[in-house]
Order: sequence, then C-alpha cells, then structure tokens
Amino acid sequence: MTRLAAPLVLLLLAARPAAAQLPRYVGVDVGVSSASFQSTAPGGGEKLSGFAGVGHWRIVLRPVSIDVAYTQGRLSADTGSAVPRALVDGSVFATYRPVPWLALKAGPHVRAFAATGGTERWMLWEGRAHADAPLLDGEWQAYGELWVALASSVNVTPGSGGARGAEAGLTLKLPQSPVWARLAYAVDQMRLRNDARTESLQSVALTFGFGGR
Repeated sequence: MTRLAAPLVLLLLAARPAAAQLPRYVGVDVGVSSASFQSTAPGGGEKLSGFAGVGHWRIVLRPVSIDVAYTQGRLSADTGSAVPRALVDGSVFATYRPVPWLALKAGPHVRAFAATGGTERWMLWEGRAHADAPLLDGEWQAYGELWVALASSVNVTPGSGGARGAEAGLTLKLPQSPVWARLAYAVDQMRLRNDARTESLQSVALTFGFGGR
C-alpha cells in the first residue's frame, strides 16, 4: 500500500491543473421579445403580433454545453379577424465548440400556437451553426446563427414540408463582470407539405444574462 501511495498522490496532483483548464459553470438569461407571426396560403393569410417572455439556461463544460430555452407569450391580430393565439416555444440543444468562435448545436425544438379552436404543434429536430465575432476589445460581440430542421412534423394537414431559420445579434459584456446584455433578431420559416401554407415567426429580443454564454 505504501509503495502505491506515492504514485497515486503524484497522479492526483498532476490531474488537478488539467481539470482546472476545463471551465465548468452555469449561465442564465431572461428578457422580453417582440414577436410577429405571419401565415400565407393560396386562399389568403393572416398576421399577428405580441410580446413574450424568454428564458435561457445552460450548463457549460468546455467544449460541450447543454442549452435549454423557453418562450411564452400571446399573439393578437394586427388586421382582420385572426384568432388570438398563445405562443409556447421550448428547446434543448447539445452544443459543441470545436474552436472558440464556432458552436455546433443539435436537439429537439417544440413550438405550439394555441387557440380556442385547437393547437398547432410543431416538433423539430434541428441542426444549428453559431459563429461569434469579437468587437471593440471584446466588450461587444456580434454573432450569427443558421439552422435547419433535420426532421420535422406538425399536427395539421397535409403535414410538414420543412423548416429553417436564422438569428443575428450583439452582446455587450462589461470587463471583469459576469453580467451581460444582448439584442437579437431572429426569423424562422415553417412550411406545410406541397406549399399548402407558409408560416414565419420574426422576433426582436432584449435579454440580460449572468454567467456563461
């Protein structure tokens, strides 16, 4: 036992600096989003808008992280007699950063539009690519993100014809501070099969966060 103790102690001491090189932390951000929903079909369309609360949580163990997002709000008709809807949106992504400025994401994303006559529910399995670009000594950071549905389904006829989207924004992080703010614009497009209907959801979100991004 004594002969094994010395090598074991040396191994533990050597492992501590290596473990310290792997940042482990959590992050959270909350905010408000202005959302606009538009549906177009050969027989007509509708447009609604409203506000939603957004929340985002993540557990980071470089180069991998788990990201959980949730949005909930209410959309009302801009024109005409479109039925008001509740917007509920949630996602869970596994994220991998091969290099500091690039993140690759994959996971499930559920979006629902609930109205008195029923609920339209989308189930998406997405692949995403996110790129960061530091600005002004790192205090400001621009980013862009593209995504596509690798598989999708919807509970309305004639079924899903695919989905895709993009997001861009600016993040401000003060030096030596875990607090940051972000302004982002996102647009998502979802299509029913045979181009029976196309739906788009645009949003402008202002969020404040703490910890890992």
